[in-house]
Amino acid sequence: MVWIQKYFFVGDLLQLPPVNGRPVFKKLSSKLVKTRLGAANAVNIWKETVEYDELTINEQQKGDETFFKMLDSVRHGYLTDETIDTLTSRIFKVSIQEKYKELEKTEKIELACFDVIDESGSTPKFDKKQE
Repeated sequence: MVWIQKYFFVGDLLQLPPVNGRPVFKKLSSKLVKTRLGAANAVNIWKETVEYDELTINEQQKGDETFFKMLDSVRHGYLTDETIDTLTSRIFKVSIQEKYKELEKTEKIELACFDVIDESGSTPKFDKKQE
């Protein structure tokens, strides 16, 4: 009996490593491979068994070519002054404390994601004033 399974992998090969974290995958030295597998010339299972096809049509930003090009340049690590200016102009000018108080007053469960520290150098988690 022959058992054949097919897997479908999806991902961004240019994805950045986790911020302040270790990458999910890392290259192993031949010494470590030999120690773990007992052979220095272990088969690269990924290269030997996975067929790679790149998706070339971007469906998410297909209606906004400027935004697509800007995101693609960021993805490749090439930032133009125009891209930096455009992204900088889109920063919300609301302080974290103001947004936190606004979210506390509503009965809806909402989530707001901010940088750890805002422009003033404070954080809502640690600077919340007791009223």
